[in-house]
Amino acid sequence: MKKIIFLLGLLYCFACENEAVDPPEPPVLKGTFLFHLHNYIDLQEIDLYGIEYQTSEGRSIVLDYTEMYISEIQLLKADGSLYSIPGKILLKNFRDQTYEVAEVPVGKYKSVHFKVGLPAAVNALAPKDSAILNQPAMWWNSAAQANGYLFMNIQGKIDTSADLSHSPVPFVYKIGTNANFVAVKMPEREFTIKEDTYFYGHIIVDYSQLFKGLALNKSSNLSVQTIADNANATAQQIVRNIPSMFIYE
Repeated sequence: MKKIIFLLGLLYCFACENEAVDPPEPPVLKGTFLFHLHNYIDLQEIDLYGIEYQTSEGRSIVLDYTEMYISEIQLLKADGSLYSIPGKILLKNFRDQTYEVAEVPVGKYKSVHFKVGLPAAVNALAPKDSAILNQPAMWWNSAAQANGYLFMNIQGKIDTSADLSHSPVPFVYKIGTNANFVAVKMPEREFTIKEDTYFYGHIIVDYSQLFKGLALNKSSNLSVQTIADNANATAQQIVRNIPSMFIYE
């Protein structure tokens, strides 16, 4: 009996030694993707609040305040698959142009997708739950309301005259609500992420595009300030205009 047990033990050990062992997964090589978001009015790069800039047609526009949330960022790979960057939310302001997004796998890519605004689950959070939400300028009221942050807050002045000869008058566009969570898909342009390097996605944000399709001589088209306003025709035209704001440099 002892001999049988001994032989069985040898066979078991032999089987263990010859059992296939999966090789370790190779490490995922990564580089860093960043946005470099340039402020423009039409063809002019802008870097100061309160200054009159002109579009190519000669319409004066002044920016006094600009902030927007960018979230649900994805990179489109060369093979057509999407690499999603979960949980990353940027608050794009006027002053800062460079925003680190994430470390991403090395390789070839051909586009960037993102959304302007906040996912519904984040939009429902209290500001105390996230520093990026604790921004009173991005609340509808003096205190943040449940299920309600501004996705975009753009304020300034614009010449509304037909002959482009009048002084600019104020406009306020406060866009939000889950219904106005806007997808942006940049055109295809190949780029490569390399190991331990930084890649900057240079994108122009052209604020003059917000006014496309709006009759500026109507004062009602210059103000979107409440949740109720966000359901009206002016707000919906602005929302449709948002994707065209973003252009490769």
